[in-house]
Amino acid sequence: SCSDAWLLPSPWGISMESVNMRHLLKWRRQQSPCSSVIYSVQFQGEFELRILNGSWEDVVGCQRVTRTECDLTFDLGSDSDYNIRVRAECGRRVSPWAELGRPFNRRETILTVPAITVTTMGDALQVTFKGLPLTVGVTVTIWKRGEFVRVRILHVQYIIVLQGFFCH
Repeated sequence: SCSDAWLLPSPWGISMESVNMRHLLKWRRQQSPCSSVIYSVQFQGEFELRILNGSWEDVVGCQRVTRTECDLTFDLGSDSDYNIRVRAECGRRVSPWAELGRPFNRRETILTVPAITVTTMGDALQVTFKGLPLTVGVTVTIWKRGEFVRVRILHVQYIIVLQGFFCH
């Protein structure tokens, strides 16, 4: 149980891992006499900062959770700077908020090279990608060997996980 004789320490080592537009906030738990610490995460974008007078929004999937990470992929929905903070709770004890060291912008995500498979099907090509972000723009350039002057460029925009597409 938690005692009134001590202050609940804030989480520490807060970091953001952002790969292929998946944003995962991580932190470490502090040593404390409490055996059942839970965590809550909030964010503040430019809209909350400027229009809503500096208010903070709860990350719905990361309120009063026992894990030490939070997926913010769907909460950070624009290319703006976000302040992010996390706090610990135990019983009626609440730690001070601990903030990510600097604002996070999803443009900082690390993009990896997707796996690509090209299969011929008659006079068509099936191009399949693996490991793409949930929202992505893909540019495919097609030409016959030695005929680079007859290049075809296809721009494809996807909002769901890309399984593959056909082009003639």
